Amino acid sequence: MTFSTYAELNQKMIGHFQQGEFQQALELIEKEGASFPANRPLVDYWKMVSCARLDDRKRVIEIAENCLKDGVWFGEMMWRRSPSFASLQGDADFERIVASSLALQEKDSPPSEPVCIKHFPTDYSKKSPLLIALHGNQNTAEGTLPFWRASVDSGFLLAVPQSSQAMFKGAFIWDDLEVSFRDVKACYESLRSEVDFDEQNVVLAGHSMGGLIAIQMALTGEMPVHGLVVNGPALPFGDEPEELDRLLPSARERGLRIYFVVGEKDTDIEQDEIRAFAERIKSAGILCELETVPGQTHDYNFAYDAPLQRALEFVKA
Repeated sequence: MTFSTYAELNQKMIGHFQQGEFQQALELIEKEGASFPANRPLVDYWKMVSCARLDDRKRVIEIAENCLKDGVWFGEMMWRRSPSFASLQGDADFERIVASSLALQEKDSPPSEPVCIKHFPTDYSKKSPLLIALHGNQNTAEGTLPFWRASVDSGFLLAVPQSSQAMFKGAFIWDDLEVSFRDVKACYESLRSEVDFDEQNVVLAGHSMGGLIAIQMALTGEMPVHGLVVNGPALPFGDEPEELDRLLPSARERGLRIYFVVGEKDTDIEQDEIRAFAERIKSAGILCELETVPGQTHDYNFAYDAPLQRALEFVKA
């Protein structure tokens, strides 16, 4: 079996794990993983968790040591929260690997001020609107910039915070909601103290998992935003529809406006669920639009620039 994209291989691996087929998973990732060198950290992660499930601790350590030798580190969240590594916690060799990985992470990315990239429009003033845009999982602030740069041409001050939750080198995630909300709010408060902008015209945005965080923060009122723009988002409240229904009236009263952008060929998201989610928001009396961009996938393409500008015009106060 061959795979044209890493995403296809990843889905097959997930399927094997869901079925408890760990030997098949290991054989598959060892056979096909080398075809995707750009995804080496994820490939090696799959190898390690497969071996851990097969109780091959020696192989887990060998794979981890090779990663570290090549400068590839994994964050503490991955080592501590992966269910496959539960039985390894406290093992002397495993703890040595975790400590070495964290030391390499600190050397590569020493503790500093939280990452928040800012871009100013040419006509910047204290009345400029603000767009805070969130990257997807396994991405960075820098990596998601292309999705949002067109906002600067529309006169927005653009701020792109990076999650503090490191999965591995070059990959940050939003899995812990409490920490994620704290990161985004810290970015906003930092901006308020450092630069001027129109606090009555703040838009929160996000791509993929960043979209889920943006949706949840906007609907719950965790952030004082007037507009919400999401591209190919994951969706919150899937198991709590009553919570969504509870939040929508207050979001309507706050005057929240929402714009969804989805790529016609984006197979990484549940498009029907997003459309149903948008309709539910509309039925609550909230101004909401959804735009489908022909031919586009989950990855950035310049074809997303014009929809972003239309979205910002729609949600702007």
